[in-house]
Amino acid sequence: MARRSTSGPDAAATRIQPAASAIGTGPATITVAGRHHSLDSSGTTIGRDSTCDVVLPSDLVSRRHAVIRSRGDRFEIEDLGSSNGTRVNGAPIHGTHPLRPGDQIELADTRINFSYAGEPPAESESLRQELRQAPGFGVRALFLAVAGSVVGTVIPAALNSGSWGTLAGATIGPVISTVFSTKYTGEKGRVRVAAIVLLSVAALVITVTGFTLGDKATGGSVVPGAGDRTGTFPDLIEENPGKGGDPDPAPTDPAVVELSAVRCGSATVGESRGCPIATVRYHGPDRLHVTGVEMRGDAAGDFTAGGDCADRWLDPEEACEMTVTFRPSAEGDRSATLVVHQNLPSPEDGTTAQVTGTGTAGSTGGGDECLSGFVWREAIAGDHVCVPPETRDQARADNAAADSRRSPTGGDYGPDTCLSGYIWRLVTPSDLVCVTPETHDQVEEDNSLAASRRAG
Repeated sequence: MARRSTSGPDAAATRIQPAASAIGTGPATITVAGRHHSLDSSGTTIGRDSTCDVVLPSDLVSRRHAVIRSRGDRFEIEDLGSSNGTRVNGAPIHGTHPLRPGDQIELADTRINFSYAGEPPAESESLRQELRQAPGFGVRALFLAVAGSVVGTVIPAALNSGSWGTLAGATIGPVISTVFSTKYTGEKGRVRVAAIVLLSVAALVITVTGFTLGDKATGGSVVPGAGDRTGTFPDLIEENPGKGGDPDPAPTDPAVVELSAVRCGSATVGESRGCPIATVRYHGPDRLHVTGVEMRGDAAGDFTAGGDCADRWLDPEEACEMTVTFRPSAEGDRSATLVVHQNLPSPEDGTTAQVTGTGTAGSTGGGDECLSGFVWREAIAGDHVCVPPETRDQARADNAAADSRRSPTGGDYGPDTCLSGYIWRLVTPSDLVCVTPETHDQVEEDNSLAASRRAG
């Protein structure tokens, strides 16, 4: 806002207005980022300090950078010893410099247009130029908008609002962020509206693209709290929707996955035995990706499914087989649910089959019995190395977490490649369950002490 003299009743008369000439007509103005400021003929100071008549928020602008004054029928600008200098139409000035309508003034990184009221439209800035000069429209503002979109994605996912709720949050987040950021930088009118729209759209595109690529790399949503969703956002691309007035294509047969039930028979409590092979057979039009295998139920810890089918691609009518091991923890009937997950449309809760077995009382005596305080480790079938009970519990936990510790993209050792921080357990040379280095070292120690822990 230009400074006005209030020294007396005739102060307004002391203001020098530019003469009506070829130079211009009407009061002189400068335009900064789409905002117009009338010039006081006695002098209008421009700079970063709040006491200036026109305040610029850039850190590159000096506190009192320049002043524009009236000299007879024209205006001139004077650089006040600024650090980064003043340019008029691209040329640096020293001391004072006359101004003509349409001149482009540059104070460090801020561009200013000088004109008279009533000048032809050619001297007004386009919206693109105004946005380019706006402090609230740039890389920093885009970063804040993306941050708002990411926060808007994570919070709804953590509240289990579904993929559409997550998309809504990702859309609203950058709008809220840019509303506040443009208010802070002082944008107004069409410049502020355009900045909010463009920044929000760009942030949404960046966020959706980033999360989608992450989902594809991991085979599921990368957002915490998204559960078993195959993607953070809904799949908005319809395959083969029909073109050019052609009739809709005939619907394809739905994918069908068959999983055989497994009856393990009887086994002594604490001992392992192999069960009949579980078979996964696929009937469908396209390839099927088996993304994971798990056991559910109260007795899930008594059954262990091998990783033979995990991360396998099956062609139509193809089948794969997996091993199942039964080691009852108590006498009586034991049962669990075998779950096979695939890349099928949401909601995908897996294909299931019942796994059953019976635990029986064990016999006493024999050379494999452990000393008091030790139990069989049972990390794999037939593993009768005697260990403390907590070590056997650790082996069970490692077996249950085996699939989650393998690299989903493979590596130097193919599908048995462990994630960073894990190595093979190696109870025997064929035991490729991924465990921590500490557990691997414990296995080696237990193997070396096996003979000393047996009762017979």
